[in-house]
Amino acid sequence: MDERQKSQEFQVVVFSVGGTEFAIPIAVVREIIAVAKLVSLPDMPPSMVGIINVRGSILPVIDLKARFAMGDGAVVDRDKQRILLVEVEDGMVGFLVDTVSEVLNISRTSVESLDAIQGLHANVIDSICKLEGRLIPIVNTVQLLTTQETRQLEDAAKERATCSAI
Repeated sequence: MDERQKSQEFQVVVFSVGGTEFAIPIAVVREIIAVAKLVSLPDMPPSMVGIINVRGSILPVIDLKARFAMGDGAVVDRDKQRILLVEVEDGMVGFLVDTVSEVLNISRTSVESLDAIQGLHANVIDSICKLEGRLIPIVNTVQLLTTQETRQLEDAAKERATCSAI
């Protein structure tokens, strides 16, 4: 494979939520971890299931099943659930998913913008990967957080900075 072909490809992490496959660019995924003990807090947005401690950093965890409104609350195999630690703006967030199945090399020619598909507009999903009979929505992590969640993350970052300065 020559350099031109490599630049035409990128990698994604494929995961499932509510029985549907999704992907996220591996460039924004720092780590994939097993589900640790989540601590719930009062007044959290509905899709934010709690916080976790990852090597001394307290991170919020958002349940993508709740965020995508996919599923009836049926319990999945907790041993297969994973948390994707994803870089967003000035921090990191954990996204709870049902399973993580693979990392794929994807050709840019196999990706179609959602805006190019009749009647659909990009938001949380900005493109679709067409791969060997599969259609895999690619998640836009920037659009994944609500304004309220973004504000809460910014406040938490400010508090961390204040606490570490003491």
